[in-house]
Amino acid sequence: MDEFLRNFISRKWNVRGVTFTFLDLLLAVCITGTGLALRSTVIEYTPTDTWKLCAVVLEFALAVLCGAIVHSYTGSRLRAFLTYAILAIYPTAVANGSLWNINCIYYVILFFLGLYLYSRGNALLGTGSILAGLLIAVFRVRSWWMTLDVAYPVSLNRGWPNFYEIIGKNAFVELYDKVSLLILAGMILTGIYWFADKKVKVTKDMVLRIFLFAAILVPYFAPYMPAWAGYTADVAALIYFMRWPKRFYLPMLHLIVSYSAYAYAINGETKLPMVVFSVLLLAMLTNVGVDLYRAAVKGE
Repeated sequence: MDEFLRNFISRKWNVRGVTFTFLDLLLAVCITGTGLALRSTVIEYTPTDTWKLCAVVLEFALAVLCGAIVHSYTGSRLRAFLTYAILAIYPTAVANGSLWNINCIYYVILFFLGLYLYSRGNALLGTGSILAGLLIAVFRVRSWWMTLDVAYPVSLNRGWPNFYEIIGKNAFVELYDKVSLLILAGMILTGIYWFADKKVKVTKDMVLRIFLFAAILVPYFAPYMPAWAGYTADVAALIYFMRWPKRFYLPMLHLIVSYSAYAYAINGETKLPMVVFSVLLLAMLTNVGVDLYRAAVKGE
């Protein structure tokens, strides 16, 4: 009997190229149960409906998808499983779907589906998935703006510690309101032009660097960003770390910023001034930007 149990525990199963043991399966069940338990403690604080329950399910689907992305980039089963395990209990994921009931997972999962398709060599479907996610995100944020019920936006910040916390979120609102998106578009188009002019080879690693850079850049310079604007970068930074372990501090710092933004939106206060988190985001954006530039110059 003891020998049977030892053989059963150590036996490896292979399902469509995915190899796992009984202990792997047991650990996956346990971490999934932990994630569900965390959500069950806060889910009743806000109204629960079908959309909310579907969002919780999609959060676990996103964790599986990101594990697959990490496996595609690194070939490591351990890193892939760690990605799933971390995302199953990620504080912002728990708060977003179960507590705050924002449900931005509906477009975020399309972003990472696009990244996964890119990593598998399907650029066309990957681009389509990301564009679909962008359309839903714009509609979602636009609908949120319409519910603010103010005659005119009085602040360029709506919860996310963006660039306007540094220069003054109440200064020149009408000016920045009209030109900020043009400035952001100019930055993006300049980057595209530079990549085309230098004939940079867009590899898998390059796509991941661009993805994280864009996930931090867009909400940082766009006005009126809600507190959940950093959700995509939260997850992308974790994948970035799994690919390049020396960048372990990126997901840690970004999660602190993101969760502080949630706390500020829910409680109206944080332990540190929001401008501190804006400076941290600028430092992270610069770090990833330098990584991106060096990789482009070296052709990696």
